[in-house]
Amino acid sequence: MKKYLLLILVVLISACGGSKDGLVKITGKIENAIPQGEVILEKFEVGQVRPVETVYSDHNGNFELEINIDGPGFYRLNIYNKQYETLILADKNLKVEASGESGNEITVTGSEDMKHMAELYAFMDDYQVKVQDFNQRYIQARNEGNATLIEELTTEGLSMEEAKVDYLKKMALSLDGSLVSLLITDYIPNKADEYKFLDSLSVKLQKEIPNSSDVQYFADNVGVFKPAVTIGDVAPNLELPNPDGEMISLESLRGKYVLLDFWAGWCRPCRQENPNVVRMYNMYNKDGFEVFSVSLDRTKNQWVDAIEKDGLVWPYHVSDLKYFQSEAALTYKVNAIPFALLLDPEGRVIGKNLRGRALQAKLESIFGESE
Repeated sequence: MKKYLLLILVVLISACGGSKDGLVKITGKIENAIPQGEVILEKFEVGQVRPVETVYSDHNGNFELEINIDGPGFYRLNIYNKQYETLILADKNLKVEASGESGNEITVTGSEDMKHMAELYAFMDDYQVKVQDFNQRYIQARNEGNATLIEELTTEGLSMEEAKVDYLKKMALSLDGSLVSLLITDYIPNKADEYKFLDSLSVKLQKEIPNSSDVQYFADNVGVFKPAVTIGDVAPNLELPNPDGEMISLESLRGKYVLLDFWAGWCRPCRQENPNVVRMYNMYNKDGFEVFSVSLDRTKNQWVDAIEKDGLVWPYHVSDLKYFQSEAALTYKVNAIPFALLLDPEGRVIGKNLRGRALQAKLESIFGESE
């Protein structure tokens, strides 16, 4: 069973699309047979996985089950409570080959959906190998205190993730009338950044599978991922207290380029990015660049201690110490940090989540290279 499974779709799926005759047959062979061992077909529904059919393998590990479905849907095959595999059942019969032992994969053939699913899993397997190699190199650079290499690796890591997301988006849009497109969206982490793609995908799938409740639920709920602001929008004003209790507003910095930076003392990626933000501030503050830092800490001591230890010398630090229930986090729909927006002198968003060299390149395009 793949470890990356339906993190979002598990609460979205209750399928009801077009099926040829409603009857799907699944036949299988289990290598290490348990005579009369249970083979359970389960269905992903809202917030749960529900058993819908149980059969028993014979002495040779053969089994067969049939199920009437009212449209394409996501299911899970449970073999002996040891092996699991996600299935898409539509109008094709499926063939299963399994070992019957934990830790081994199940092979499912017979439909284009399962073929596309296998392609998705193969891509993600390859990507995980790349991530493991990257993590080893990053940890080594961090242990050695190699700041230059860490910066280079940060840029490399962001590029890797961007390339992964681009591949997945193209794959999802290339499939015709397949629920695999919905499964693909599960592997796109920052859905707010990809809202336009998700919205266009929902429109496409509604045309291709108009009677699918899976697709309809996805379309009805895709608005959840719509960001509070997009490039070109005027950023909503924020007014929160600084460590001394003085209220400071974001609008007070109009006329300057501002990095609106959401962070916290407990957030390691934020703390790792802070030296780069400090460097950019020192390089461009004289030219009209400011940083407006919004902390999502829970305690004042943790917040102030991080400001001091990281040398965050700019004066615009605010927080209501309410974690992700902060007024600012709710206004900007921030559910993960670090999160940053670059604003122009009129308060319009001109950059999003610029980090490392990407932030420097953007500021260089505005102010020129610093001497």
